[in-house]
Amino acid sequence: MSLINSSPAAAKRGKRQAIHRFSWVSLLVCWLIWVLNAYDREMILRLGPVISREFSLSPEQWGNIVALIMVALAVLDIPGSVWSDRYGSGWKRARFQVPLVIGYTALSFISGIKAISHGLTSFVLLRVGVNLGAGWGEPVGVSNTAEWWPKEKRGFALGVHHTGYPIGALLSGVVASIVLTTFGEGSWRYCFLVALIVAIPLMIFWAKYSTAARINTLYNHMDEQGFTRPATQESNRVQKGDGMKTFVKTLRNRNISLTAGNTLLTQIVYMGINVVLPPYLYHVSGLSLAASAGLSIIFTLTGTLGQIIWPWLSDSLGRKRTLILCGLWMSIGIALFYFATNMPRLVAIQLFFGLVANAVWPIYYAMASDSAEESATSTANGIITTAMFIGGGISPLLMGWLIQLGGGWESATGYVYTFFTMAGCALLGVLLQLMTVDKTPRHSH
Repeated sequence: MSLINSSPAAAKRGKRQAIHRFSWVSLLVCWLIWVLNAYDREMILRLGPVISREFSLSPEQWGNIVALIMVALAVLDIPGSVWSDRYGSGWKRARFQVPLVIGYTALSFISGIKAISHGLTSFVLLRVGVNLGAGWGEPVGVSNTAEWWPKEKRGFALGVHHTGYPIGALLSGVVASIVLTTFGEGSWRYCFLVALIVAIPLMIFWAKYSTAARINTLYNHMDEQGFTRPATQESNRVQKGDGMKTFVKTLRNRNISLTAGNTLLTQIVYMGINVVLPPYLYHVSGLSLAASAGLSIIFTLTGTLGQIIWPWLSDSLGRKRTLILCGLWMSIGIALFYFATNMPRLVAIQLFFGLVANAVWPIYYAMASDSAEESATSTANGIITTAMFIGGGISPLLMGWLIQLGGGWESATGYVYTFFTMAGCALLGVLLQLMTVDKTPRHSH
């Protein structure tokens, strides 16, 4: 049976339902955008020790700076998502995405030019600008992915889409290690020159590929295959003047607000381990700057696998049940870092933790998309993203304070404090998720 030209009769006879190639192409493009976003966002964490050395920063000072940069991710998410919904869904949302991605990757490129970003203030301001755009772009990209796939396959699609994050994080460690080894510690800014070079041709392709004709063809194919369209119309629009009303109504949705709270707590965990591991490996384990950058991303190896398996399972197991299981796993995994006293244990624990470390984000977005009104998909995802980045801003402040409380960069005690604090945050997230109602779309065939 062809993957594209299946008939309604074939679907009714119980044969395998096909996903149109337009869905796969859109997923590939959005995945690559997400790889670039993750690479650029995670790079500053990989370079934490070398940046701290260049500017003589204490743990608390570095935590404050990272918090400022990460909080910027949350500023434009909700207004940007509402604007995106007003502009239109499907092919129109893709057109909305193009200048946004080019804009923030261009700022990142500028932050990699030493003549412009040689001072701490100018570098931080540029990174804040990058994250204002990148944070805005995340719910837009998630919504874009969801709108090119049938509802019954939403968990799988968002899971595959989000594998771009551990891949991007992995690349950030690899590139940072290569740059520091090849060009020396003083050339760490070179790491920020990569994203724009890839983004320009990718966005030109996406602007030409995303058309109303393709969305029409895609949605008709979904009807033929017995799937549920992600939108009843090819380009739904929010009525003018309804932006704030839509936001308030979406925020009052119990599923969305509770899942946003869980997202915030989980981001404290995820951002925390990224903030803590590089300095832990450098100051406590005695690794070089290049090695600490490279070995702090081992968990992304299993993170990619988990980000396919768990969201895929959530399509049948249910979002709520899957998120509860992942939250418990995450709490145990992060607490195990207390026992990471040698390299084999560190590797094993990272691999165990990685199986859920990246898996939860697409399920949060799927939960929000399932619970939101059709015309407020991006608004719902914007609320999730805002909560996530608020957690991302809280995390480095908290981690820097805990490390300082435990004796500073060189003392293992502060790092132990961080591990158990993060484990507690994961458990609190589970409690919030227990109060949600599962609205996972069920397949009719």
